[in-house]
Amino acid sequence: MIVHRLLRRADPAGRFLAAAFAAALICAVAHAQAPEPSENEAVAIEETLAIADRLILTGRPVDAFAVLIQTMDSLPEGTDTAPLRFAIAQALMAGGRLSQAEQVLARLEEEHPDNLRVRLDRGLLLFTLGRDDEASDLFREVRRVPDLPPYARRKVEGLLARILDRQRLRIDLDIGLWRDNNVNGAAEVETVQIPAFGNLEFKLDEQPVRAWVARTGAKLRWREPVTEDGRLLVETNVSAARNTAVGASEHNRTWLSLSTGPRLGYAVTLAGRPRPGRVGADVGVERRLRGGNGYATGVWGGLSLEQSINANWHAGVFPRVWTTRYDGQGSDTDSMGGSLGAYLSRSFGPGWLTLDGTLARETAKLRGLRWSSRGLGLRYAVNLGENMSGSLRLGLSAARFDEEDAVFLARREDQTRTAGMTLSHRKLSWEGYLPVLTLEWSRTDSSIPLYDRNSRTVRIGLRRLF
Repeated sequence: MIVHRLLRRADPAGRFLAAAFAAALICAVAHAQAPEPSENEAVAIEETLAIADRLILTGRPVDAFAVLIQTMDSLPEGTDTAPLRFAIAQALMAGGRLSQAEQVLARLEEEHPDNLRVRLDRGLLLFTLGRDDEASDLFREVRRVPDLPPYARRKVEGLLARILDRQRLRIDLDIGLWRDNNVNGAAEVETVQIPAFGNLEFKLDEQPVRAWVARTGAKLRWREPVTEDGRLLVETNVSAARNTAVGASEHNRTWLSLSTGPRLGYAVTLAGRPRPGRVGADVGVERRLRGGNGYATGVWGGLSLEQSINANWHAGVFPRVWTTRYDGQGSDTDSMGGSLGAYLSRSFGPGWLTLDGTLARETAKLRGLRWSSRGLGLRYAVNLGENMSGSLRLGLSAARFDEEDAVFLARREDQTRTAGMTLSHRKLSWEGYLPVLTLEWSRTDSSIPLYDRNSRTVRIGLRRLF
């Protein structure tokens, strides 16, 4: 037979190419509804599959090709050779011939559209070959299969998430709904004593406004590779978000932002093993509006460095500077500031425990607006079983103004405690969007009671998984 002679005459590399050609040729002429093999033919196929499997496992994919193709060549025309062709695809993959393997699996998928293993293997090949659109379509179809095993669903969704993450253009929704007990940011005390006026008690005109707040927005990320290997790229982010206070439109809030900067992936050797890391830089501008009117414009720049120390430890540091100009106010209120943030994460049980800290400083010509702050946070993010995930957060921060307040005759110092929790269940997701329940609490105790705050929030949002 032609295939047999090709394999017999070629050297190992040539034999490999001939086998790949032969596999594609046989797939092209195979019948979709071939008869079942006889008992003797079935035994021969099983023996060949066992031999080929051992050869592949011992690093001899070319020899596996020879065995598989010779058996196919000896079978009567029209015999169902799907198991042998699937094994040929595995040998092609083991030998690095991914495009040829994908062609074999594509033919098998046409003949056996309900074979989950064939479809998953072909999807993985498409992903590896960088044919993300085709891989995404296939994985989304597989994900909708009734009674898909949980392990298969998680694998498919994980690959879809990786496809999304490496897309040049990514668009995410920013949607949420919650009840705000102080949408106008008013003082929560009804009266206040003024030391500068002999501790006379004054009743405050503005009281907290309670309202439902709907968050609507979108985030766009564009990544443009600079080098062929993709290690160096430029990332641009554009976002627009609006908090709509239902029944209190004068307290609506809108944010428009644009930032861009390079990202460089690298690896350093730690404890004798290469560990990945990433360094980046950004400059950006943000425009803020209140109730439909301009409020402030901020310009900022920052650096980031994230490093994997080993399989269980990650660390990062984030310095940043900014300047803010407020609409309709004198230049004395314009401010400049800087911050330094850092985190350390460790794998702990079924999740990751992260400790983060921040130091910040902001100054303005108006001395009463100069302040500094420091904060610590603790977060534990965990996956529970196949579908449940969540996180717990605790925070403690302190802010101190430089100057004594001229009215209250005291230096303002705020201490804020925060706690939060998120919960989600993957079975509630729809086409890759996952509802997330967020519970948040914060309490600020100030040396000036006018700035005391107590907030509790129950929020429903959406997170894009893939």
